Amino acid sequence: MLAGDESPTALGLCRIALVGIFTLSLLSHLGAVGEYFSSEAALAGDFARQAFKSRLSLFFYVEDPGAVRAIFGLGVVAHLLWLVGLYTRPAALVAFIVWTSMVGRNPLLYAMPDNLHTCLMLWLALMPAGRGLSLDARWRGKGGPVPIWCRRIVQLQVAVVYTATGLLKTGVTWKDEGSAIYYSLVNPYNRHFDVSHTLAQLQPFVLRPMTWLVLVWEVAFAGFVAVLWLREATGRRWFPDLRWPFLGFGVLMHLSIWAMMYVVWFTPLVLGAYVAFLRPAEVERLLARWSARPAPSR
Repeated sequence: MLAGDESPTALGLCRIALVGIFTLSLLSHLGAVGEYFSSEAALAGDFARQAFKSRLSLFFYVEDPGAVRAIFGLGVVAHLLWLVGLYTRPAALVAFIVWTSMVGRNPLLYAMPDNLHTCLMLWLALMPAGRGLSLDARWRGKGGPVPIWCRRIVQLQVAVVYTATGLLKTGVTWKDEGSAIYYSLVNPYNRHFDVSHTLAQLQPFVLRPMTWLVLVWEVAFAGFVAVLWLREATGRRWFPDLRWPFLGFGVLMHLSIWAMMYVVWFTPLVLGAYVAFLRPAEVERLLARWSARPAPSR
């Protein structure tokens, strides 16, 4: 399940998907870098170091607004190099240092979903993700097989997020009333639209069973990943391939949450991690279809 090598295409596509999300999320800070992370911030200097004394950040030591913006700019360049796979290892290291410095300097900007961002960034930075679908492979001869465990780590991270979240949902609104989704959607802090009356009508017949279905799906995700690993390790077809029903449900769930609630980058981040569930042969078929598409006529 963990040993051996495989084609780098699946891991390369996973890198492109996740680093693309990392880059867009980073660029969303443009225009407020100084106000967030430098001496221009409302909480700066010794006050910031005392408030966030358990954190690590370059910006506790480099506080000049111009220097902070220069480091941020270096982080943007590193993300772009990581995205296209050019000098992938050093680019990933620089990108990770800049991101963790931002989170450490002003953790009040970030929430629990950003922990997944940090975890996925660290795992991907430690992997040889530049061996496939990269300029390193094309220009610098750095291509070649990658260990199977690389994709497995991303799959495991997703399973840990879902299963741990499901096990923590022990309140009355989840297990007894089945009203957790309803209350989340009508909460003015979360919602995009005020459709409380319609949601109240849907609650008994749609939202309540959906609440229980989401809870079961999250807890069962660890079992799904275990069955997937056994199927791919043993080649036994009597371990069913459950990727499409499990991941398809996840796609619909996350897109629905994104449409109705303020979750910003969490939905794209999770859906980007789903790419790790594609096998190299499947990615290669997708790329072959894409390259075989006729050019648009002028």
